[in-house]
Amino acid sequence: MKRIRFSTAACLLALLVGPLPAAASGGLEAALRQVVEDNLAAYNSEDPSRTLASVHTKSPAYATMQEALPAQFSALDARTELEGFTYIGHDNEFAVARVQYRTVGETTEPFMDNILDTMTFFYQEDGAWKYWDNYVLGARLSP
Repeated sequence: MKRIRFSTAACLLALLVGPLPAAASGGLEAALRQVVEDNLAAYNSEDPSRTLASVHTKSPAYATMQEALPAQFSALDARTELEGFTYIGHDNEFAVARVQYRTVGETTEPFMDNILDTMTFFYQEDGAWKYWDNYVLGARLSP
C-alpha cells in the first residue's frame, strides 16, 4: 500500500512541477531515454545481467526482476520496442518520464501483442541514471 501511495504521490508531484524548459532538460532527457534504450536492447538479447545493469540495485523491483528474467527469457519469444518517451521532470532525487512499450510475439505461440503505458521513475546510482520503479497507467492489445 505504501508503494502505491508513493507512486501516486510521485506522479502527481511530477505533473504539478511540470517539465523544465527544453534547454535545461535536454541532456537529462537524452540520458533517461538512453537508459530505456539500453535496457530494451539487453532485454531483447535475453541477457539478464545486462538488463539488470540499467536497474538501480536498491529499486523495489530489483530482486523480483532478478528472479523473473531467466524464466521470462525461456518462456517468451517476444520483442519489446520503445513506442513513446516523454520527459516529465525531476527534483533533487528522482527523474520522471512517461514511457510506452510495444511488445510483439515473435512466433505463433499464444502471445497477445500489447502496448504498455507507464510513468517511469529514475534514480542515480554511482553517478548514472537507472530505472527505479514504474507505475502502469494502462495497457492495450495491439494488432
